[in-house]
This record gives sequence, C-alpha cells and structure tokens, in this order.
Amino acid sequence: MRTVHRVLAVSALSLPLVIGGATIASAHEADHIPVANFDKGAFAVGPNGSAIQITDVDFGPDGASFLSAALAIGANGVGGNFTETGISGG
Repeated sequence: MRTVHRVLAVSALSLPLVIGGATIASAHEADHIPVANFDKGAFAVGPNGSAIQITDVDFGPDGASFLSAALAIGANGVGGNFTETGISGG
C-alpha cells in the first residue's frame, strides 16, 4: 500500500510539469498571435499523505479554456476533483 501511495504522489506531483510543458510548447505559435496564460499550483507532502491543486487558464486565437484539479492521498484512500471547460475559436 505504501508503494501505491508513493506512485500516486509522484504522479500527482508531476502534473504541473506536464501542464507547464504543454503551456511552453503552445507559447511559440507560427502566426505570433498573443496567447494569455495563467497557471497556479500548490502541493504538500507529509507523513500523513500528499495533496496537489492546480489551476490553468488559457486565452488565445483558438479559443479559451479553464482547468481546475485537486488530488489528495492519505492513509484512508485517495480523493480528488477535476473541472475543465473551454470554447474553440475554430
């Protein structure tokens, strides 16, 4: 069970890196139209478990999107939530 917690904690903590990488990849558009991004995240790891929260908002020529997610892992299990919405300009 301890290994499962560690795997889930590492997976949860790597989420900001994945989203940050996607944001960096989308920052260089061929048409050079400005894109506005807002990313915010927090995480905690301790003897009783771990938790992560992330918010990502993007506005650009292809539309707008909003993402909010949270994940907590503890001795009693795993819990989380995820909300995503967007509109395409295409």
